[in-house]
Amino acid sequence: MITLARHWHRRDVRFLALIAMTALLIALHLGEGLRLAAREGSGHRVIDVKALERRIDAGDLSDREADWYHLATPQESGGGGP
Repeated sequence: MITLARHWHRRDVRFLALIAMTALLIALHLGEGLRLAAREGSGHRVIDVKALERRIDAGDLSDREADWYHLATPQESGGGGP
């Protein structure tokens, strides 16, 4: 490793520094994004389970799939099949 380091040029060190700086900035950006996503009211949908259960118990919602739900046919899914 020491002989390899002797043959490094200034541009090699600058390139490695650029890569390290880029990796650091990406890590900081992702960390900030995760921190913001964890905050309540950050724009991500959060299910209020208690309110959902109250609506199911009141009969406003059903705990089964909708009446219009059915498995996709080959024509609907776009697949020709075997």
